Amino acid sequence: MRRYSLAQIEALAAIAKLGSFQAAARHMNVTQPTVSLRVRELEEALGTKLFERDGRAAKLNAEGTVALHYTDEVLKLLDELETRLRTGDPLQGTLRVGSSETIAIAVLPKIITLLGERYPRLKVELTVSNSFVLLDGLAHNRLDLAILADPGHLANIHVEPLALAPLAWMGCRSVALPDQFADPTSLSQSTILCMPEPSPLYEMMANWWEREGGPALRVSTCNSLAMLARLVASGVGVGVLPTCILRNEIQRGSVVSYRQETPFRSLQICAAYRNAHTSEGLEVLVSIARRVMLDSRYFERLE
Repeated sequence: MRRYSLAQIEALAAIAKLGSFQAAARHMNVTQPTVSLRVRELEEALGTKLFERDGRAAKLNAEGTVALHYTDEVLKLLDELETRLRTGDPLQGTLRVGSSETIAIAVLPKIITLLGERYPRLKVELTVSNSFVLLDGLAHNRLDLAILADPGHLANIHVEPLALAPLAWMGCRSVALPDQFADPTSLSQSTILCMPEPSPLYEMMANWWEREGGPALRVSTCNSLAMLARLVASGVGVGVLPTCILRNEIQRGSVVSYRQETPFRSLQICAAYRNAHTSEGLEVLVSIARRVMLDSRYFERLE
């Protein structure tokens, strides 16, 4: 069990800053023997001396310099904790953001950059995963906010629709389908790639295939949307993907977004966070995310 205390850590920081035990005692409004006792207890707990003393002056030795680095981090975290709990705003301190791969690939770097410009002292912890993991993180308070597709209605979770992400069958131009038209007959001659079940992409593709009267569906799966996009762009197979994640390849003409008789429903991209976390800061983040998506021209406005 750890044998050091916050009072000992504060004494170390005060002496290092002010240069003497006496000055630290005045700053902390305690007696000098009290400060000396706290430092001695800390040194005993850590098993090493922390200061070199020259008369009344005190200077950190090598071990003390290392200890100060860690105690500074502890004090900063405690300051963040106090601010976070006092204000109730997750943008005060560390913001835990979850993102679907679609958003991470397409626009997340721009969102985080603009957020950092607005809140330069903010630290961000990113989790990129599928919707099931992100929703579980929100429900168990491991995430402050998630940007994901089609989250549905959830108890105690506020859902803010942001934009629509169009979907299409896509493939490499070098192995393009005849007339750049996707139907089960032509698709069945290619390797079909998709995210594994359960996933919105697999469900939408399978439902479309059944409605179109396709033959038995044979699918090769990959659990990484980024890797799936690379496989499609490389001509390994065709797949149903959000067009935003291969926008550069579509612009260059190396990837084809196929026409379909029955288009897919676009994914609804939403921001989700616990009702208890509602704050002006989160509303700013939601506004930034919506603006970045719509400015990219690869997402559509909600009707």
